[in-house]
Amino acid sequence: MRNSMKKNILAACGLLFCSSLLHAQTTDEVRIDFENQDYQAIGVYDTWLKSPFRSHDGQPATLQGNVQVVSNIDKNYDDVLKSTPNTSDKVLGFQRSRYGSNTFGARIDLKQPFALTKETKYVHVMIHKPKAGRTMLIGLGKRTDRPGQSADTEQFWEFSTKEIEPNKWVDAVFPVKGAGGIDIHSLVVVVDCEDSNGLKDDFLAYIDNIVVNNEVFTTTNREDYPMNYNKDQKCTRTDRGLKGISLGNQTIAVYGDISSSTPAYTYLSKRAFWAKPGETLTPAVQYKGIWMHSYVYVDLNNNGRFEPKVEAGQIVPDAGNELMAYSFLSASDENSGFNSAGTEISGNGRNTLVMPAFTLPDNLQHGFYRMRYKVDWNSSDAGGSIETNNHIINNGGGAMDIRLNVHGDNVTITQGALNGKVVAADDTELNNLSIPFGQPFTIKMKPEHGFNFNGLRVRHGYNLTGDSLSHGTYQYVDELVPRERFNEDGTFTLPAEMVDGDVSLEGIFIDAKTTLTYEVYFNNEFVYSTVVNGAKTGAVTIPEGLNRDFVELSSDTQTVTSLPATVRINAVWTGPMKVATATDTTWYNLKVSSQPKWVSSRTYAPNVYFIDQSDTDKDAALWALTGDPYGGFHLINKAVGPTHVLASASPKGSGNAGGFTYATLESASELPTGYTSGWFLNVSPNDEAGFYICNPEGYGLNYRANNNLAYWTGGKDGGSTFVPTEVKKTSTGISGLTLQQDATTTYDLTGRSVGKNHRGIVIRNGKKLLIK
Repeated sequence: MRNSMKKNILAACGLLFCSSLLHAQTTDEVRIDFENQDYQAIGVYDTWLKSPFRSHDGQPATLQGNVQVVSNIDKNYDDVLKSTPNTSDKVLGFQRSRYGSNTFGARIDLKQPFALTKETKYVHVMIHKPKAGRTMLIGLGKRTDRPGQSADTEQFWEFSTKEIEPNKWVDAVFPVKGAGGIDIHSLVVVVDCEDSNGLKDDFLAYIDNIVVNNEVFTTTNREDYPMNYNKDQKCTRTDRGLKGISLGNQTIAVYGDISSSTPAYTYLSKRAFWAKPGETLTPAVQYKGIWMHSYVYVDLNNNGRFEPKVEAGQIVPDAGNELMAYSFLSASDENSGFNSAGTEISGNGRNTLVMPAFTLPDNLQHGFYRMRYKVDWNSSDAGGSIETNNHIINNGGGAMDIRLNVHGDNVTITQGALNGKVVAADDTELNNLSIPFGQPFTIKMKPEHGFNFNGLRVRHGYNLTGDSLSHGTYQYVDELVPRERFNEDGTFTLPAEMVDGDVSLEGIFIDAKTTLTYEVYFNNEFVYSTVVNGAKTGAVTIPEGLNRDFVELSSDTQTVTSLPATVRINAVWTGPMKVATATDTTWYNLKVSSQPKWVSSRTYAPNVYFIDQSDTDKDAALWALTGDPYGGFHLINKAVGPTHVLASASPKGSGNAGGFTYATLESASELPTGYTSGWFLNVSPNDEAGFYICNPEGYGLNYRANNNLAYWTGGKDGGSTFVPTEVKKTSTGISGLTLQQDATTTYDLTGRSVGKNHRGIVIRNGKKLLIK
């Protein structure tokens, strides 16, 4: 395959075509069909800096990419689409090389660039390839306000909105947008955005009909798990709506309430319910409203479709039915019918969302299956009823998809790495070791002499060497565990969520002589540090992990000339609420963005409530901010005094989607067990003058209908956005607060607080010390 493609390749196709485009005027429309040369040039591109398809140190690339305009290999009629997807005579042929990275693709340089704006545009690309999987589009271009910037600068990486089916022409759609002031000069179509390590042979792919427009829909909708309405559809009623789902004692609360912005379809792509083959399961929905019915589907044969097999309101036995449970279906007369257990229901009994239990096949293979919960009226159609007088959206219905993890009692764990290995906590080798499913498991990093470890890559799920997606359903998930999450002895406990299938570990081990320490100072005080292993000398680049909302970072050092080294980073707060100092305190009212409500202690401590505007001049409605954006901020109330701070327990798993986990004012020196008082202020897209107040788990405080300050674990909205208004400033500072950071606190080089007798290099009072 590879050699035959080479016969038709233009060797001049490469990476050299953008210099003539640097000052070209932009176009409002991009349309390339390869029938004529409506493009500047074609070639290949790989984002991997060490790729053999890139030039290095002035030397030409080791390999030349194979790409050329060829005849269309597929003009066949599509029985599903009822049309011929691509009638073009000419298309772009591209050889997907196994020597390229997972971002290796065909590069098309445009005759005229197009502007990457703040408004989303959609790039449509027809793709035909023999291998299923994800595709990506990379935009190369430059900012208009940076004359010296290369037009080869990567401005966006976007996955297609849907997985590409093999051996068919598919209209892949890529939503793209930017900050404005960016011109895109080239597009790189990555036809196979999967790990190339598992690619044994090259293959040919074809590209055609590149169009940039405002059309979100694909022209080749052979969609997996379709709905009969747009999956971006919002609820049109606020008195009805699907808020959450459960399976036995497993519950996921997704939406706190129903509004005009609540999606009528939700795919919880990374979440999963757990079950075993042959297990009997009881599903349920959390629904706002009455007189509707509930339905649960499982794609047992993993073919991308839910296939109900029911007749006259009852399940057809031994027919491959995938409608596992339902609260009501009628025969010809909707006044009476049955539930999935065969129980006859009529009259007012039809006002039920209660579904009977169902049993999974006892021979069902272990793996992830797509599962759908639907609320509808008397319809077995997994896509929802769209009859004129019985439309799922008009009725206040909706659907949620989730993965079903069908598992056994045990899974296997293995590891592989260079310059070290990963073992169990007791030094047991991880060579297909059998461990209990869904139970935490502790591992330990063992670097070779002269190396340190810098983290761990974890792949967990099923079929770990295959494609990550099957009909849009994740079969495994890749996660990175940074060095900072490990214990001092090099151990880390994989949480139960990571032991949800087989586990593959890859230790990251690097040369111990390449350590660069970043120390963060806030208000001229040391607050945090992080260590980058495998660093290089040269210009200082601030790690992304140090970024915080409302924080501007700068480095005292511009260039690192030798390693190991330490760089001071200065963090400047730009948030809408000033941080109090020892000599200056600013007090604020905190208003809920979406409601005429203000946060107040009302002197009813410990609970925190909401008041009307008439009481905002009281001390109970005044709040000040202390602390820092790395260790967490503290909120104090003027009426209650500086010895108390806003605190709460974790809302994870609490009732009413976090609505019963209240934020209260507690003694800073005697917090209740399990409470946290360190908050993080995050940017809110709902109000540019406000912010979210989030706990360390990322859950945001929320205005609740009972006037309590609590949580909504399903998300964040205007009710989670707080807008501060400066009320008064006092020259008396808050240096006496018990919550102020102790200058004698000791930290290790990862920024964790450690005991004062901790041995090794530590940081105390902003200075490095060696404790022996």
